[in-house]
Amino acid sequence: MDLPNIHFQDFPIEFKEINPSDFKINNENSNGFNVSPKVIIQPNEAGFIYENLINHIHLDTRDTTVINAPVGYGKSYAIIKTVEKIYNEFPNSLIIIAAPFVSLIEQYANDIETDTEIPSDEIFDYSNLGRNNTPYLDKRIQIVTVNSLIGNPGEDAFKNSEIKREYLNDLVGKCQMENSKVFFIYDEIHDAIQNFKEEYIFNLWKWKDVIQKNFIISATFNEASTLVIEYLAELTDRNIFIIESVRRRFPAKQSSLHLHFSSEHDFTENTKELVSVVNNALKRNRNIDILSYSKKLAKSIIEDKVGIGKKLKDRFDEINDCTSPLVSNQRMLNEPAKNRYDNAKCNVGTNFKTGVSIKKPNHTFIIILPPRATISIFKNKYGIFSNGINSVIQALARQRNKGEIHIILPKPDKFDFDSLINAGMTDVQINEYKKWYLKINDFKDKDIFGKDIVRVSYLPVNNQNELIEDFYTNKLKENLISEINYVENLDRTNLSLLKFPTYDQFKLNKGEIYLANTYKFFGKDIAAYVTYCAFTNQFINCNLTEVTLKTTLFFVEDSIQTKLMSYMNKYFDENYYNNMTSIANFNMFYSEIRKEIYTQFHIKYKRRNSNDWTSVKPYTNKIFENQLLRFCGISYFWNNYYYDTDVTKRETDLEYTRSSYFLDCISIANTIDLSEANFNEINNIKAFQNLSYFRDKLINSIAQSTRGKEHSHYYYLPVKPIKDFFNVSDIVLISETINLLVENDELIKNEVFNFKRNFVDSTLEKNVESFYKILLEDLFEIPELKSYPKKSINNKLERVKPINNIKQLPEPNRVINLLIPSDFNSEFMNELYENLPEGYESFESYQESLNSLLN
Repeated sequence: MDLPNIHFQDFPIEFKEINPSDFKINNENSNGFNVSPKVIIQPNEAGFIYENLINHIHLDTRDTTVINAPVGYGKSYAIIKTVEKIYNEFPNSLIIIAAPFVSLIEQYANDIETDTEIPSDEIFDYSNLGRNNTPYLDKRIQIVTVNSLIGNPGEDAFKNSEIKREYLNDLVGKCQMENSKVFFIYDEIHDAIQNFKEEYIFNLWKWKDVIQKNFIISATFNEASTLVIEYLAELTDRNIFIIESVRRRFPAKQSSLHLHFSSEHDFTENTKELVSVVNNALKRNRNIDILSYSKKLAKSIIEDKVGIGKKLKDRFDEINDCTSPLVSNQRMLNEPAKNRYDNAKCNVGTNFKTGVSIKKPNHTFIIILPPRATISIFKNKYGIFSNGINSVIQALARQRNKGEIHIILPKPDKFDFDSLINAGMTDVQINEYKKWYLKINDFKDKDIFGKDIVRVSYLPVNNQNELIEDFYTNKLKENLISEINYVENLDRTNLSLLKFPTYDQFKLNKGEIYLANTYKFFGKDIAAYVTYCAFTNQFINCNLTEVTLKTTLFFVEDSIQTKLMSYMNKYFDENYYNNMTSIANFNMFYSEIRKEIYTQFHIKYKRRNSNDWTSVKPYTNKIFENQLLRFCGISYFWNNYYYDTDVTKRETDLEYTRSSYFLDCISIANTIDLSEANFNEINNIKAFQNLSYFRDKLINSIAQSTRGKEHSHYYYLPVKPIKDFFNVSDIVLISETINLLVENDELIKNEVFNFKRNFVDSTLEKNVESFYKILLEDLFEIPELKSYPKKSINNKLERVKPINNIKQLPEPNRVINLLIPSDFNSEFMNELYENLPEGYESFESYQESLNSLLN
């Protein structure tokens, strides 16, 4: 079957555009920016932009040039060749390349040496500061990190180190003295946005008199980027020039993309999809790198002694640990950076989602996205993908040669397919997208309160500014507008500054995080975004070639309970189901678990001494259904479960018998007044109330026998119903009860319990006899005898069954209850209404928070 992306071969690739209208334009009424018309360039037939880009770069113009081009189009090469052009055409110049990461500095130095004729002794790698006495003032190319250039000391220091301050001041002083022109190149600016805070921007004004040009380069600009561009453009007489490349796919350069949707609630080194991908790649002798969303998971893989970690070490001799070794964000004694990506090794870690070019042949790149366990109420815990969708695009782009990219990801929430019309899809495309998305999305439609779960909606990436501004203006600021206005009108001379942050400040500092934590399409449900992009061919360097949908759960006869416990811990959110036991009634609890198991997984079953696995579909395996029902009963009630032997022996596959089921249902049905019940479906309740009637009838018909000198006695009932035992109305009621159970009780109808087959193609007389026999078996304790005694009943000798005991009705609030419709625990909900937790003004506000926690 064709994958959905076959229908999106020419579908436009959406990206964050940078347009003149994004800036405060200089005109008669405002002191803004001079923005030239945007230039659109095309890649050449090989998929590279340098030839067309260089024709539009004007080095003698003082401006801030923005280059917006996709990954894999040779931006880095274009930058290096531009550096060479500046070096040759402006002998009295200084070129400063500012990268977001230390790891990129060495890469730039090596690439300049390799791809240009610039002498290596003209290049200074600032990371050598403090490690040797290499002079730097005579070198025309300086490669630094953005945070060092701008004076950001990091989270745990108060100012830049003295050696870095001296280094920058020396460079500025030399350029001013010699009247040199300075060219700044800010590469991968998307990863350096956080440095451009107001208190650090002043450091750049040291260069105001000598700066000639800024180059700002990225494949994934965001809304905050426009503010950074404006900050930098102020240093170049507020001149801005935008060059943008069109996005085209080059199939010959694309890697194959494989999506592996996992039902596991949390991801570990033993996650089945991950293990399968690694084992398959090892079997095919592939080179392997694993990028993990979290350091903890990466460490678990590296330190694994028996699973995939051991196998990777056995194959590659060692695993290169690419997780940060820094303590409190500090590198002691200016040591060389450790734990960098190495193209010659098998790398596992977190620090190569950007700024690294993987050029290995025969390469399998595995990316582990955040699982559902990382979803939190107020802020996601997505690790290296916490900033949203741009981090995903950058991660995929690390694969530079044609190879394989495998993504391990959770199942996304359901989608609002009506929103796809805003993406410009045709009806055919929407239908194909919908058909495939429904195969992989999480099954839940409603939360545990019965409220519709917020679905993923498509949102245009170029509308992000409107979303951020609406939140800032109408929710954040509006809530305090009277207080803000009041304070602004006060005379606060000599008092501490008290000013509400501007929209620009909010967008710069929190805009991207707000989008990633608020809108599912922009990163709150990162799996949904990846799925959308894969289905609609949005990734330039890879093309969807495989989707794996369901995990298989294996069950063996007599060990179903232990496996259910194991799978519950592995795949289901413990907090969600613990809360469900309080908030939901048993029927809802059981229905949710059963639905999730059958919807999210393939189920395989085999008998203990067999080698043959069979697929289990709903109601096709009564042994599995029986144990699942019992598992839910124990899990819901725990120590309060009526059948305490089931609790103490919960790891043993004890049978939940038809007798227990009937007694449970009779007990529950006896508590319901059908004349007052507000249920849409009462047939099943009526059936068990009928059974209660017949139970009473049989109990009242028990006779006593005495025999022998010691007057030993026993109680009995006839083996078969004697003549006139059931009157005409009873017989009508028997037929009604049989029909009600067979037609309305899901467990009876689907033969989880043996009942239905006793009444197929049978006469009324046989039905009555079978019904009576079932009553005896299920409602009384009867000894197993080779031959049953005879007693004279109504002057006729009849065989009778001794009755050892009447099976008691259990407590109705401690047993499996499928008669009461799936709903919420009314007592718990009433208590919530009456005792709202502190800090919640209404139950709706509490419900919203709880929904976020549980979903």
